[in-house]
Amino acid sequence: MLRLNTIMRRLLPLTLAAGTAACSTSFETPTTLSSSAHLVAGERRLLAVEEFADPAALAQLATLYLPPVVMAPAADIDPDISPARLDDVRLQLSRDLCQRLARAGFSVEPVRHQPGTAPVQRGDVIAAVTGIRRNNVATTGMSRLIGVAVPGPFNPRVPLGIGALGVEAEILDADGRQIAAIRWASQNHLASGGGVTTILDGADAFTDLADVMDLSSVFADALGDLVEEARAGADTAERGETPRGTCNAYEALIADAVSPER
Repeated sequence: MLRLNTIMRRLLPLTLAAGTAACSTSFETPTTLSSSAHLVAGERRLLAVEEFADPAALAQLATLYLPPVVMAPAADIDPDISPARLDDVRLQLSRDLCQRLARAGFSVEPVRHQPGTAPVQRGDVIAAVTGIRRNNVATTGMSRLIGVAVPGPFNPRVPLGIGALGVEAEILDADGRQIAAIRWASQNHLASGGGVTTILDGADAFTDLADVMDLSSVFADALGDLVEEARAGADTAERGETPRGTCNAYEALIADAVSPER
């Protein structure tokens, strides 16, 4: 225990210094967005992003159809990650996006429903993973031990072998017109909350995709914040409500889509 404390004291200044540096990353991949013409530089929770939102159009939406997140055709993904583990990433992102957009005041539909008798403004959310970098298991484990030993709002990371995730998403109106979009990529840096471990995380907190899984909710928050801020500046016609348990549907949707050869 004494030796661990000594190691943590030596590493803490390094991790704090790493946390103050620019920790965004980028993946040079072709976009899957229907258009990039309206994207402008922005910042979401200390991260540089490209984004666009049409407040008036977003304010008219009550329901969003959100199919499972996909892997972009030209995604920059570390080699030797099995299809099953990539599906785990898709599942995490799909759930996180569903929950965040539900909190933003939408009725989120994992499966497209036919409109009822009352007219409802619907939008389509399309999200794709553009890049994945695995984390080093050993340094992630050390970072998480430090995070447990050093209480506070920030959790230091050993500045080696940090994982990264890239995602982009857009919302289209009923006519297929883009009314919101974001391109986002990040390492699991200090400010994102990386390094937090609880008993609920279990063994998954120490895998080589642990950082990617942590970053899933950070991306979901970035899109949710973009949409909420845009709607706050306009007269919202209607708010939707997502029934409890809706976001659990993605596990079956992704499993059902897995090809037999897997």
